[in-house]
Order: sequence, then C-alpha cells, then structure tokens
Amino acid sequence: MIQPPSVDWQLPFEPKERLYSGDSGGRVTVREGTRKKPLDARIHLHRHSETFEWGRDNVGAAQLSLALLADALEDDPRAQQLQQDFKERVVVDLPERWTITRSRILAHVRMIEALRVHAGSGRQSG
Repeated sequence: MIQPPSVDWQLPFEPKERLYSGDSGGRVTVREGTRKKPLDARIHLHRHSETFEWGRDNVGAAQLSLALLADALEDDPRAQQLQQDFKERVVVDLPERWTITRSRILAHVRMIEALRVHAGSGRQSG
C-alpha cells in the first residue's frame, strides 16, 4: 500500500492581520500573529479618560477611538482628526465583548474620509 506524503499544515509565514479585542472588564488587547499585548491608550496624544469604554458615547469611548486609530493607522495626527467620527460610527456600537480587525478599522477610515470629501464638495463658496 502506498502511503500518502505527510502534510505539514503550518503556514510558512505568520498571518499579519492585527486583531483588537475588548472584554467585559474594559480591557482591550492587540493580537498580531502569536504576539498579544494591551492596547496603548495614547494618553500622550490626548487624555479623554484613564479607561476605555464602548457601547456608549462618553470620554472612555473617545479614548478607545483615539487608541484604536493611532495603532491601526500608525499616524497620530490623522488618528486625532478622525477619532470623533470613528467613535460615533464604530465605538459607540460595539457590544460588551468584541473583536475588530485592523482591515475593518482602515475600511471605516476610508469611508469616513470619503464622506468628508463628499460633504466638502457639496459646499458652495460665497
């Protein structure tokens, strides 16, 4: 009987998608490949709150919005410009426990920026 060759199902590389997860205790972690760490609150950019919150519109949600954007975009000024819209569009609607990918965050950013351009093109100078 011929034996099939053994197959190694491990990927020859680590997937690079970054995942952000929030738990019911208000902790947010960042996972990329096998590495896992707490999300940096980015207090040095702006101190809305000492803690992260989501599911409501408050200062904890603003801090989470800024931290997620700063980490995902790797562009602090852009994160600061977008954090209010991102909070209103995404963070206030997160459930008690959640996971969002960096790709999804960047898709929301593209949508927010496109809506801003569209809204700006509708203005008339005067």
